Amino acid sequence: MNKDKVIIDSHLGSFFSFKEIIRYKSLLNNLAKRDFLVRYKQAFAGIMWALVKPLISILIFGYIASKINSTETTALNFLYVASAILLWQLFSTIFNEVSNSIVGNANLFSKVYFPKIIIPLSTILVCLVDFFISLIILIILFIVAGQPVHWQIILAPVFILLTVINGFGIGLYFATINVKFRDVKFIVPVIIQFGMYISPVIFSTTYYMERLPTWVHWLFCLNPMVGAIDGFKYSLFGGNAIYDLNYFILSIGVSFLFLCIGIKYFFKFERSFVDYI
Repeated sequence: MNKDKVIIDSHLGSFFSFKEIIRYKSLLNNLAKRDFLVRYKQAFAGIMWALVKPLISILIFGYIASKINSTETTALNFLYVASAILLWQLFSTIFNEVSNSIVGNANLFSKVYFPKIIIPLSTILVCLVDFFISLIILIILFIVAGQPVHWQIILAPVFILLTVINGFGIGLYFATINVKFRDVKFIVPVIIQFGMYISPVIFSTTYYMERLPTWVHWLFCLNPMVGAIDGFKYSLFGGNAIYDLNYFILSIGVSFLFLCIGIKYFFKFERSFVDYI
């Protein structure tokens, strides 16, 4: 009887494989459940934090926007800011959680083989739970502002997915670097904070474009969250939320470019993680 066991299949882990993810879906579910319980089990307010954190940001930045942008009503200003804030927080939490996921789960590496991509993927599920809970705020603001729902709302899941792609792709790149250079965990929050101010979160893309030199416009739209946020606003409000179609497509293209770079870089160094952890 042949008792030889294959520890690692040389054909696995060379690039992103849905077949491999499905094979380890039970591990993915267990890690996601564990992360969810760890985040909220001993928190006094529990799952209410998914509402409290974005609500504070919406109140602060909505007030700022309403004071500066006098062309819209206060309720609409808060609504525009809320839609962008919620999407930005989805991106920032995924980016932050994914970038710290490998180092934070170093104890799993020496126990048994599994595709390491499972670890950052499991963090996304928890972030999505937070996001869908926080959408309650947006629904309430829609009712208060008397904002009608347009047919474009069917496109909203597309831009939510695009935001997930942004956070996951960029997060994978930083997760790989973080294995070797641990000070990355201090850099990521700075990038997130700075990134919010160069994204159409508090003000629209049009607001920025009208105040920036023309030659800077394409540079501004290299930010992948420009396309995601503008697309999400278009799906909710319609109208001219998208400043320019070419810049919009450019931003979306950058999103998929970062995703490819992140996945490729992650799998390139995946086998060497254990050497540094």
